[in-house]
Amino acid sequence: MKPLTLIEIRQAVGGRALTPVPAEAKPIGVVSTDSRQIAPGSLFVALRGDKFDGHQFLARAAADEAVAAIVERAPTELIAGLHLIGVADSRQALGRLAATARKSLRGKVIAVAGSNGKTGTKHLIHAALSPKMRGTVSPKSFNNDVGVPLTLLPAEPSQDYVVVEMGTNHRGEIRALTKMALPDIGVITNCGVEHLAGLGDLAGVRIENATITEGMNEKGLLVVNGDDQELLASVSSFRGRRITFGFNPSNDLFATDIECGIDGVRFRLNNSRLIINIPLLGKHTAVNALAAIAIARRLGVAEEAVVAGLAKATGPEMRLQHTEAGGVTIINDAYNANPNSMRAALETLAGLKPRTRRVAILGDMLELGESSEQYHREIGQFAGSCGLGVLACVGENAQHIAKAVGMSADCVMRYPDAQAAADDVPKWLNDGDLVLLKGSRGIQLELVARAIGQRLSQ
Repeated sequence: MKPLTLIEIRQAVGGRALTPVPAEAKPIGVVSTDSRQIAPGSLFVALRGDKFDGHQFLARAAADEAVAAIVERAPTELIAGLHLIGVADSRQALGRLAATARKSLRGKVIAVAGSNGKTGTKHLIHAALSPKMRGTVSPKSFNNDVGVPLTLLPAEPSQDYVVVEMGTNHRGEIRALTKMALPDIGVITNCGVEHLAGLGDLAGVRIENATITEGMNEKGLLVVNGDDQELLASVSSFRGRRITFGFNPSNDLFATDIECGIDGVRFRLNNSRLIINIPLLGKHTAVNALAAIAIARRLGVAEEAVVAGLAKATGPEMRLQHTEAGGVTIINDAYNANPNSMRAALETLAGLKPRTRRVAILGDMLELGESSEQYHREIGQFAGSCGLGVLACVGENAQHIAKAVGMSADCVMRYPDAQAAADDVPKWLNDGDLVLLKGSRGIQLELVARAIGQRLSQ
């Protein structure tokens, strides 16, 4: 970010000086919320969470040469060399500081929202732009009121672009994030059943994601999944340019002749001779790539550079991540799950040819509210059509998947939690099995993936 003086920081966050401003203090250009990653001369923002409190680490931040800290309360004993700025809410202060930093960015701010594929699409956008432009992309799934600031704040004012991810689990979250980031380009990947406890229903999901336009540049570009007509209606008031993408040929950009394999996906753009190769799994990857192509065209990146960039794209961890362990092929898609992403993962598994069996290890889909049982049963019915050799269901809600799958009882394994599955699954896997792991993050199916890798690699 553009370096700011302590007085400018205090004004940006609406804070008050709890200690005198050091006369020799230099402008600050680095902000951290993690006391383990303090850079000399930086600002530390003390955040509070359910299981942590950054105020406990003020002395550590000072020892690592932070020069100032934003706090909600002062320590009982002041810390030498650490200027304190008091605020009512440190998270809100972090957002206000990010909003100030955003105004100094000369490059394009690109925001990605949607129910599924946000992180993958973010990586594809970066892959399409980076061959000819200089920019940054949010790390991991930094997509909330802490993650978006931590993406905007490190961005250099002179870079060409920054890609931010915007997630939501309750009404109003996207609106707050977009008004902080003020995107020049917005993307809505799709809308599906997710976080119903906070968003109500599918219509509520569409309305929430559509609010990304409320902070966008009115002369900007909205790239939106045109296969969802109700989503298009939700963003109809946006005054800027709109580009649609999807499977349907009625879209501005659409994918045809899609071929999926364990080495990635290949497709034609708009039925043309142009063939796009992406080394990432899943049919939906082709659609997500269309959003990246739309943005690259808007920013003037030559077609050959876009194709070359996408051919080298890398994906995020635990999103259809492909590994091999002792003759078993593992597809780890266990970062999160909702009905749409669960279907997409199972479709990907069904489209691949195993040497022996297709094995699906499916965990609970969380935050589906009162309709949870219904959606788990629907996934079970769908899984039954995917040519599975074995289905393992992990968690309380996943047992509804087991009940509805319609497979022979000796082909359906049931586990109360991920640790129980981790202890047992590696024992019955066979050489040549193709294994999918998919479930909500809270189920921790990564424990199963780790156990498979460790046992079979011995």
